[in-house]
Amino acid sequence: MAAVQADALLDRVTGCVLALGLAAYWLRGYRRGSFSLALEPVEALAGLWILHVIPGNPLLPVLGIAFRGLYGGPLLAFARYGLWMGALFIAHAGWGQQQLDGDMSRAMGAALAPILSQSLVVALRASETIQRRLTSIVENSTDVVTIVGEDLRIRWQAGSIAGVLAQDPDALVCSDVRDLIHPDDRAALDGYLAEADGRPDYARNLTLRLAHGNGGYRHFDVVAANRLHDPSVGGYVLNMRDATDRRELESELRSLAAQREHDANHDPLTGLANRRRLFARLEDTTAAARAAKSKLSLLLIDLDHFKELNDTLGHQAGDRLLREIGPRLEAGVPGAELVARVGGDEFAVLLAPGTTVEEAEETAGRLARAIEEPFRFQGLTLLVRASVGIAMFPEHGRDVETLMQRADIAMYSAKARGVGHEVYSASRDGHSRARLALIGELPDAIESGQVVVYYQPKFNLETGEVAGAEALVRWDHPQFGLLGPGAFLPLAEQTGLMRPLTLRVLNDALEQCAKWRDQGLNLPVAVNLGAPNLLDLGLPVDVHELLAKWDVDPSMLQLEITETIVAADPVRVIEIMNRLGELGISLSLDDFGTGSSSLAYLRELPVQELKIDKSFILGMDEDREAATIVETIVDLAHNLGLRAVGEGIETEEAYRLLAASGCDYGQGFLMGRPMPAIELTALARREPVGRL
Repeated sequence: MAAVQADALLDRVTGCVLALGLAAYWLRGYRRGSFSLALEPVEALAGLWILHVIPGNPLLPVLGIAFRGLYGGPLLAFARYGLWMGALFIAHAGWGQQQLDGDMSRAMGAALAPILSQSLVVALRASETIQRRLTSIVENSTDVVTIVGEDLRIRWQAGSIAGVLAQDPDALVCSDVRDLIHPDDRAALDGYLAEADGRPDYARNLTLRLAHGNGGYRHFDVVAANRLHDPSVGGYVLNMRDATDRRELESELRSLAAQREHDANHDPLTGLANRRRLFARLEDTTAAARAAKSKLSLLLIDLDHFKELNDTLGHQAGDRLLREIGPRLEAGVPGAELVARVGGDEFAVLLAPGTTVEEAEETAGRLARAIEEPFRFQGLTLLVRASVGIAMFPEHGRDVETLMQRADIAMYSAKARGVGHEVYSASRDGHSRARLALIGELPDAIESGQVVVYYQPKFNLETGEVAGAEALVRWDHPQFGLLGPGAFLPLAEQTGLMRPLTLRVLNDALEQCAKWRDQGLNLPVAVNLGAPNLLDLGLPVDVHELLAKWDVDPSMLQLEITETIVAADPVRVIEIMNRLGELGISLSLDDFGTGSSSLAYLRELPVQELKIDKSFILGMDEDREAATIVETIVDLAHNLGLRAVGEGIETEEAYRLLAASGCDYGQGFLMGRPMPAIELTALARREPVGRL
């Protein structure tokens, strides 16, 4: 049937012009007896049939003239429709179905032939244009496209490989693609091919080194895709991009970062670990030893009379000696956890966990003898002696600062007694040379600015934002480095220096608070007060003057006291605290939960905050009783209208439990150690840490 043949033909032709599509639609409608379409392209085709295809009817010329006139006119569609449909019926009046089918076939053939020819020409030209464009893009791309057959021979190679790898694309065709790949990387391609077997369109990223025509190899990021099933491709498509420069840059950046990290943790003169790395390692090892309930041994080593040698022979000789000490120490304790130069002529050795005090003493003697080996410089033979102090964890200190302090005391005791090495003893603590030296230097340190303030961030446990900071005093000692408060606060209390020391810390903290305010940061600062401070009736006046000096709102200052101080003289302490509270200052009760009179004085103290003692926080992970105590203190604080703060957060589980208890704020090494103001400023500007 003509219409069926037309339908079949049209179903196989793609990209036909609109007129052809509409004509086909009309023919289908005509055969089905549904004449509902009256559009101009169809009318034009119908006129062509009437005037030039169906012969013999004398009315056709007249109808044809009328049709042509109407086609260009603005008459309604139904008039045109009726006219050309009438013409077709008149033309076929009295004819049989066979005649009509024949005429329709001839009409379709005559109409489609020129249209299809023209359409194919247009499509062919468009295809050639697209092909030229695609070829130009591929040939001039910095990417390399290669099509590889199942036999791994190259079926097609983009010309861009000539510019990228200096390879002849024509010469590569039919060659084994593995010849182009570095031998060590061929397994990666083989692995992909094994995975892609039987998986059409399977794609994966690879990193391959490809041979350069001028020698050597370059790194490429490769996207391999299985297109074996596609007749137009029939192979594996490898889309490759040169990544050599990027990889070299990444390698250089990694090297720079590693070098920077190394420099930050090592002494530039000796190459040993520096004080920063020693403290970090001590933090880790003491935590591990605490968990394992094992011992640690810390040795501090000081060279005797090094200053005289340095002054006599010059810094070159001194530096040469210090550089030789490192290898001697490392050779003397090959299994040591860490060997470090702490500063000046002072070194530290952290022995492996589990070392006993007897083993530590034996090691100290061996190291002292190694250091005493003759040292030669410019023809001179020099003898150097060392004093070694030993402190054991946990007997002599349960935290890093205390352990360092006790080892330092033992070292100076050994030096004073000339015994070579000594284990820390509390009986010698008050008479140590280090203690006497610090007592004499502390007043000048307070005045000269050696006493500095570090800040430990306080976090809002609900939002994860930095909500404030606790000011913690440090002594940047020219010989001993950065000393913690445990090394000199007891000396300040015993020598009447607590007042000037506290005023120095308050002054620096309020100055920094004003700087943060000017930078748009709302960070209240907390300062700890000792017993002498809270017995000083002049303290409220001093604080008022410092607030005015730096123009800081009193609510931005928080003063922390411990329960022990309150118990010493509750009447006087409460009086001074009331006067401080009248200034608008926030007051916090520190180490809450450990004092014997906590609840007795809690209602009388004008505090706004309770800081839960860290001993409870540290035990929350494993001790349900400690967790219950913390929850109880939090509830107590909230029932009294006070804020609750947990200090000493060192694990994620402790953070989670503390936040779940409803505690308002928290601080601890997990979120942030004490740091200089500039580091805390950067931390406060970052995104909130969120719930861990």
